[in-house]
Amino acid sequence: MDQFDLSILDILQVNNRLPHSAIAEKIGLSTPSVQRRINKLEAKGIIRANIAVLDPAKVGNPVTAVIESRLVEDRSIVMDRAKRYFRSVDEIQQCYFVNGGVSFIIIMIARDLQHFEHLVRLHFADNQDILTYRTLIVLDPVKTGMKVPLFDLED
Repeated sequence: MDQFDLSILDILQVNNRLPHSAIAEKIGLSTPSVQRRINKLEAKGIIRANIAVLDPAKVGNPVTAVIESRLVEDRSIVMDRAKRYFRSVDEIQQCYFVNGGVSFIIIMIARDLQHFEHLVRLHFADNQDILTYRTLIVLDPVKTGMKVPLFDLED
């Protein structure tokens, strides 16, 4: 990746609906060149998806929680089963397999506190692979997003 690719990625992270011609004008390339570069970035998996980022509260999911969970044991079969399971739960927005005494850090959304309690019971309290869990209700989502800071990789 060169500085042009980094500039394209930086622009797309803010607004991926910007026409390629506008991106080309901003960074000093032709529109076909920008299109080719974006196609290559997608083919390499650098651009993982072109999606709409929704506000959960405005679409009926105002409760956000951070959940720390610990597996019953650290065997690969249990870890892999838990990863597959958490990937399948729609209300889990993010799931990180971590170290440091906790197995997973999970960001989960819910319609209300009753729905949240149902989800906690279903996915944690009654989950045979979970030893312990701790839930933290988010009071104010101070900063959310997925924008990645970009640096020249050749430095």
